[in-house]
Amino acid sequence: MEKITKVNNPYLQRLNNAEYRTFMARYANLINGGGSGSESPDEISLDPTDPLGIPAELRTAYGSDLALLTDAVNQSSASEETAQMSALDKERDDLLTFTTTTVAQMTKSPLTAQRTAAEKLYLVMKPYIGAARLANLQETAAIDGLMADLAKSGMPEALAAITLTEVVAALKEKNQQYAALTEQRANTRADLPTESAKSIRLRMDEEYDLMTTYAFAQSVVKPTQVTATFISRLNTLIDETNALYNQRIALVKAAADKKAANEKPEVTQ
Repeated sequence: MEKITKVNNPYLQRLNNAEYRTFMARYANLINGGGSGSESPDEISLDPTDPLGIPAELRTAYGSDLALLTDAVNQSSASEETAQMSALDKERDDLLTFTTTTVAQMTKSPLTAQRTAAEKLYLVMKPYIGAARLANLQETAAIDGLMADLAKSGMPEALAAITLTEVVAALKEKNQQYAALTEQRANTRADLPTESAKSIRLRMDEEYDLMTTYAFAQSVVKPTQVTATFISRLNTLIDETNALYNQRIALVKAAADKKAANEKPEVTQ
């Protein structure tokens, strides 16, 4: 009796969106006759004489949903941008506060040259004191205004006199980076699909199950080298995916255990 190789369980529901998308992209490459390593499959074939027995319309639906899922997973980049913006906002807040505080303090310098320079700068900076507490977009505009004022005649020399040139340059750079990320995030959100990854995954779960069932049935009813290779490579992909998932969970648990151990209070005798 010929041995029948069944398909392993990939436990798709437990994967995060990035892991799920990677698995489905590699699966798409498999059903196109490739290996399991690529995450950028070619266009889904519409060949009616499908070697895996998968209907053409099912392949097409899967290909469309994979494209939608890829776009949806890219939403994670928006959260990364938010984290970067938060760090940049903290940096520019510190630089702005340091600049205005230093100027205010230097107006009391016992050195005439420094005091004169600080008094000149203070007149320009006074409207911007407290700008670090403004809403983010307002703060961006305020810092832009401050940079324009500090570029006017006599201001660069005054900044140099109280050694604030590099600080102001850093403030300008951080503010420009923040503005660029603000625009990038806005563009990313505008391009995002309206459908959530969750709803796309529900459809793809069903599509995966149907296509795999067709391929398995084909491997039993009309076994070929193509169907045998597909089942073998799919099981390898599933094993790799499960192993990587278990590794990620183990690392998360280890980090949590380490944090808990560090936070545990010492017992005094």
